[in-house]
Amino acid sequence: MSVSTPSIRIRVIVVGMGGRGRYWAGQLRDNPAYLVVGCVEVDEERRQRASLEAGIPPQQCFADLETALDESEAQAVVVATPAEDHQPSCELALSKGAGVLVEKPFTVSLREALQLVESAESKGLPLIVAQNYRYMRSFRTARRLIAEGVLGRIGIVVCQYYRVPHEMTLSLSRVQHSMLWGAGVHHLDALRYVLGKNVTRVMAESFTLPWGQLPPGASMRVMLSMEDDARVSYSGTYESSGHEFFERGQEFYIRFVGERATLHVFQRWLILCERHKLPRLIRRGARTVTEEQVLLGQFERSLLVGEEPNASGRDNLQTMAVVEACVRSSNEQRWINPQELLNEHQ
Repeated sequence: MSVSTPSIRIRVIVVGMGGRGRYWAGQLRDNPAYLVVGCVEVDEERRQRASLEAGIPPQQCFADLETALDESEAQAVVVATPAEDHQPSCELALSKGAGVLVEKPFTVSLREALQLVESAESKGLPLIVAQNYRYMRSFRTARRLIAEGVLGRIGIVVCQYYRVPHEMTLSLSRVQHSMLWGAGVHHLDALRYVLGKNVTRVMAESFTLPWGQLPPGASMRVMLSMEDDARVSYSGTYESSGHEFFERGQEFYIRFVGERATLHVFQRWLILCERHKLPRLIRRGARTVTEEQVLLGQFERSLLVGEEPNASGRDNLQTMAVVEACVRSSNEQRWINPQELLNEHQ
């Protein structure tokens, strides 16, 4: 729910005008709480495209963030650049007194993420990470059922993601663990959110299938132990085959095994199997707003009334610790405790 009025609009800049940046610009235009006062893009062709497609006047399309902030008097910044640019862009925005909403992954390391969180908190500014998968209707419904105790204690979770080979973005193709930094970070964050528990141990392997043509690390498998002793098995790949015409080449499945019931989530369908009852379809409810609008609502309330956002940078440190544990585990071939990684940096 919006807390602003048409006369109090939040002045916002979008940094990075690739596909996600242009999408965020559209979402901001559709939200009466915000006024897009500029965009930042180093590539001149993209700047011109942003001006045409996003309706941003050419004089408000900048080549660097510092100039954009100085000339626009923006109160907020949405960072949608490649991950390696997140830390400097977020830090610059915070130093100028602007709140930040940054695309996933938060940063490329836990240390950078912690530094940004401390910087935002010291300045009293909101810092939100756009881990928007957690707000998809299927994940929200699963979270509600688990929180209500319908499944009882969760013992095992199995999560699988398959995508057919595709042309990766340049920034993703350059990283060693592309599956982890692309889709995996979304899924691992959503699993942590749905279960409402932190991860205590990680064993991960990042690899390429024998016939794979994508950069190294386009497939991965992970085992997680949660703080309530639940066990999670996650596998994902960008190198699957045979379902190019199913759901735009993507397939997703989760099985939550509880002491009272098992919940199956396949794409957008949820099936609850309770003891001694026939399986039944669980409805997700209407999609009244996009996942991005959920985040923009949190951002607005945090900027205007100081409400702590659910998807805060502080909360996302747990996700970044899991991601870093996956990288270390894959490289060192041993179990890693994400909580120990957090303690190392604090």
